[in-house]
Amino acid sequence: MDFGKFSRKEYVVGDYVIYGANGICRITDIRREKFSGLDERLYYVMNSVYDAGARFYLPYSSGNGEGRLRPLLSVDEIRSIIDETEDIEEDWIDNDDERVTAFEAILRGGNIAEILWLVKILHLHKIEMRERGRKFRACDERVLAQAERGVTEEFAFVLGLRKEEVIPYIVDYITAKREEGRDDERRGAGAYRTDTLRNDIERAGQQGADRPL
Repeated sequence: MDFGKFSRKEYVVGDYVIYGANGICRITDIRREKFSGLDERLYYVMNSVYDAGARFYLPYSSGNGEGRLRPLLSVDEIRSIIDETEDIEEDWIDNDDERVTAFEAILRGGNIAEILWLVKILHLHKIEMRERGRKFRACDERVLAQAERGVTEEFAFVLGLRKEEVIPYIVDYITAKREEGRDDERRGAGAYRTDTLRNDIERAGQQGADRPL
């Protein structure tokens, strides 16, 4: 999902934003500060939502925090992102180093759909390893934890869920959508059979009307 179209030119005190890897923050002030070795300038002052002791100062820079802030997703945007993950191919990379490099690049990229895909594919692989009596690799566990944090905090906050409820919500949503798709296919097949039967009946009636007495 392209977050550029959701970006804002300026944020105000009280806004909740995503500040990169720091997660959800609330802007508590916009004020001038002079830090050691730096010129005085205007800063966003932000407190982390999930880490009560964390405070961040980000240069104001035309109101967009130097492009390092973005607004929270809406409920509809979250559902669109979940839908997007269904279209991403599930290719597993066997080599540990290559896999970690690829997965960490996804985390750095910040594309929520791809990060959610990471959560999905790593959970599936974890289940597969458990069923085969093998251990889930520590490198994959670390990436999974980072990916889950990148998804669950924002999803939980926006959807009004506890963080541990986010993954079950996603699973239920995908399951319901897939079932809805199967229902549409069944309805489509039923409509096709009905139309075919109707056409056959009409043709038979026409043939009967054309038959000489």
